[in-house]
Amino acid sequence: MKFAILGTGIMGRGWITQCAMSGHDVHCYDASAQTLAGTAAGCEKLAVTVAKKFKHDDHFVSNAIGKICIHNDKGAFIDAAKGCDVFLEVIYEDLKLKCSVLAEYLPQLPESVVFWSNSSSLDIDPMAQAGGRPERSIVTHGMNPVPLMPGVEVVPGAKTSSETIEFTRQTLLGMNKAPFLAPNIPGFWVNRLLVPQMLDAVRLLEQGKITVEDGDTGLNTSLGHPQGTFKLHDFVTAPTMLRVALQMYQASNDPRMYPPLTLMRMVKNGEYGASSGKGFYDWSDPRNPKARDVSKYVIGSVEEMLEQLK
Repeated sequence: MKFAILGTGIMGRGWITQCAMSGHDVHCYDASAQTLAGTAAGCEKLAVTVAKKFKHDDHFVSNAIGKICIHNDKGAFIDAAKGCDVFLEVIYEDLKLKCSVLAEYLPQLPESVVFWSNSSSLDIDPMAQAGGRPERSIVTHGMNPVPLMPGVEVVPGAKTSSETIEFTRQTLLGMNKAPFLAPNIPGFWVNRLLVPQMLDAVRLLEQGKITVEDGDTGLNTSLGHPQGTFKLHDFVTAPTMLRVALQMYQASNDPRMYPPLTLMRMVKNGEYGASSGKGFYDWSDPRNPKARDVSKYVIGSVEEMLEQLK
């Protein structure tokens, strides 16, 4: 099969690598030249990690990378996408932007092309409508990093056909993924449960009720989490958490989804997490991140709250 993947950031590279190492031809593009420039190296690094973990032979990485075609020109990418089976969108969580881009790209493709969105929380129906193929549109929300996490949330829209659902399920099973159906509600299934818990943790932190180290140790040792909520925040990144939380709040009007002040402040300060080297952890040594003292974000008075807003 052939895949056209729009967006080559962290999640995009995960999907590119996943599709390529499953034997599919992949054409990819990103509007950001800087992001696109790091795609080849990022995918190769991810493929090496997969090869080591699953003990693949020496040809695994070269075979996978050989399946990837990176396009520097949007027109060339669209031309390549016309011959693909699946068009996968991996743009950050901004519904208006996604719809605008899809309204430009998808009408240029044959009706037979199935549209997948990697959205982690957004309603598929407006995207399906914008792209003009609601029966062939569906969410395939992969977990990060995609090649190492088997779960894929499959979210049909109101008009998604049963054929599209089954095609998607079988294709993902062929990639050794674990697809599961989820409802088309804000956050779907995984983030509908996960995001409020992560935001509650940040609120307790800014109330001075817990520290980063104690909070994550508690979840690691008591609930069996492979990583605590604050470390997960750093992997997801603060900007992504802020966007997802705000989108889910606007869609649901659930006060638990409203982003904590600390999260907004961290984004403003460039404390994004693992990608920027500093978040709830200090990532100077990526193999051994250290929990940070973030007591500066504790809010105990109106004056301290106003200070946070500066």
